[in-house]
Amino acid sequence: MLSVLFALCFSSQVASWGPMLLNDCDRGVVHDGVHWSSFGDGTSTVSPQPLEFGSPGYRPQHAAHLTFTFRPGPLHSFAGMVASISPTNLSDFEGVRFRARGSGSWLCFMSTAGASATHDDFGSPFAIDPEWQSVELPFHSMAQREKHGSHWSRTGALGIVWLAAGFPGQSGWIDVDDVEFYRPGGALSHAPPANVVLAEPKVNQVGYLPNARKIFSIAQTADLAQGGAPFQVVDGNRAVHLSGHLSLQAIDDTAHTGEKVYQGDFSKLTRPGRYWIVVGGRRSAPFHIAPDVYEPLYRSAIRCFRLIRCGTAVDDRVTGIRHPACHASDAVFRGDETKLDLTGGWHNACDYGKFTIEAAISCAWMLNLAELEGVRDATLLDEARWGLEWILKMQKPDGGVLTKVDSEDHFSSGTSPDKDPFPRYYKLAGCISTGDAVGVLCLASRVYHVSDPRFAARCLNAAKHGWEWLEAHPDSIIVDADYVDHNALQEKLWALGEMARTTGNRDLQSRWRRDSASVGLRAPSWMEPQFFGFLAQRKQPAVVLAIRAVCDPMIAASDENGYGVLLNPMEYTWESNETLLMRTSMLLCCARITGEKKYQRCAERQLDWLLGTNGIGLSFVTGFGGQSVTHPWHWTAMALGKLMPGWVAGGPNRWESGDPMGTAKIRLGTPPAKCFVDANGGTGSYSTNEGETCENAALVFAAGCLSRP
Repeated sequence: MLSVLFALCFSSQVASWGPMLLNDCDRGVVHDGVHWSSFGDGTSTVSPQPLEFGSPGYRPQHAAHLTFTFRPGPLHSFAGMVASISPTNLSDFEGVRFRARGSGSWLCFMSTAGASATHDDFGSPFAIDPEWQSVELPFHSMAQREKHGSHWSRTGALGIVWLAAGFPGQSGWIDVDDVEFYRPGGALSHAPPANVVLAEPKVNQVGYLPNARKIFSIAQTADLAQGGAPFQVVDGNRAVHLSGHLSLQAIDDTAHTGEKVYQGDFSKLTRPGRYWIVVGGRRSAPFHIAPDVYEPLYRSAIRCFRLIRCGTAVDDRVTGIRHPACHASDAVFRGDETKLDLTGGWHNACDYGKFTIEAAISCAWMLNLAELEGVRDATLLDEARWGLEWILKMQKPDGGVLTKVDSEDHFSSGTSPDKDPFPRYYKLAGCISTGDAVGVLCLASRVYHVSDPRFAARCLNAAKHGWEWLEAHPDSIIVDADYVDHNALQEKLWALGEMARTTGNRDLQSRWRRDSASVGLRAPSWMEPQFFGFLAQRKQPAVVLAIRAVCDPMIAASDENGYGVLLNPMEYTWESNETLLMRTSMLLCCARITGEKKYQRCAERQLDWLLGTNGIGLSFVTGFGGQSVTHPWHWTAMALGKLMPGWVAGGPNRWESGDPMGTAKIRLGTPPAKCFVDANGGTGSYSTNEGETCENAALVFAAGCLSRP
């Protein structure tokens, strides 16, 4: 990154056994072959420019000093300074260290000759405060943003960059002094532990239904948690309401959390109240037992959708989230600038893109809650209709449904949506978006048939028109840069299952039986939504057997995990919580279809994990739990500084995906289920901490089901 800024004018001789001092900042910005300079994004305020050394330094007199304030305008706001050197081989060195103080979010990059063309240098985040401290960054911890997983050969170093990244309105400063490269064995500090083991009992920090199976987990430790150890459930007055013992055998959870885990069962406690688990001298986070324990979660999760509506003003007194109407010009077609009215819908994630597949799946969870549970919640049906109205706008006169609206390649996630400066485009119709739209519009025609028959008829007519387009364009695939899917069989199967159910057409029903056997069933995801077609056909015995066949192994897998979670070690990836919530909701559907409680019990354990019964003891839902996500990678938090309760963070991600904080976690050797960083902004972790709509809609479904046990 920013290699083009570097002057190539450095050479140095150094003793082979000690560190190599690059610059002590006491001899000017150009000295001993090192050239210091400052830079910015062209809009933000950066001072001083050109760079000057300030006083006092760490020792004895001067330090490189920089202040910045980010202004609206560029795609990514940035500012920084660089110490440029001539091409240098650092193979004999282990890392870089320096003294620093300041504020803001900072990264340190090693500029290299090999990455100069792409400006994708190797870097690592570091934390500072207004007091001087030593910062030590081993080279192996540094990662490229774009070439995920690559490692630097340590040759061809061109300089060191200190970079501040963030969003308009943010400001900060930094002083740097005594910059040097250190050799193997020369580190002065120790890396943070790769696996932090919390000794406290882990619980669902929201709570439990009175008749639910209630399991807590606790990591095996040398001085506390051992097999058969006693535990107590106490209230706020320390009165004991239940006593028991941990499991005798620990579950080997090392592949997930690096731990061996004991479990305690307190299912016999059914009395409503606020409680804690106590094991030895350790106490869990508080939790509740109540028949309506999930009702506030359901209400907040559905309310999030109102707060992320696009094309309308938002003014929420509870959270303080407010902005004028946004994206009133949605959208044109890239190239010929053909204009369509595609206003409305929801901002899908941290950026302001609107995707048909995400909207359709989100509406499907809401509408299936209404149909399967008999819910006639006006708030739920109103929110689903907001999404459906936008999907109807996305349908072209020929019946095909457009893929998305966004500013592809230019995203303004750090600003309020009404200040998004980038032009927005729509992408053409394909089988994937049209198949999803047909499926959810059929479902909508049934759900709204009584309350709004005219809207129901409109949805059904649009679904039939979309089905005709699918039949005429069976191989139309539009590949998106962000949602890459080359196979439309699953989306067309969803559409077929819903069309056969809604129209009662016998030919379509026969075709459903044939195609469903061919395509098969898996737990739902944005790439494989055919479960919704199976759900529409749930009165068919073969469909019930197929759903059971997917859900039964989940129960065994949950029981074998120390924290009960339905993710294997390789599935801690981008939006791992979405994977979990989709499976949770499928289990709840199976419970309703079959009437068997075992599926609901397994689903409840997944919400236990999501809400705190996990290796990091964190609730991944904002505003729910004593220890919950507080810095989600979402525009409401980053641009407005407002927390939106009921929003699910993406979840642990063991795979390097470009963000420095997530990469640093992984390269420490952190166990997969602990690769999560609750941070946003310039050095935040979008690969672990960004949620999106159909993930939150699955939470709406799950919490809504459990609000009506």
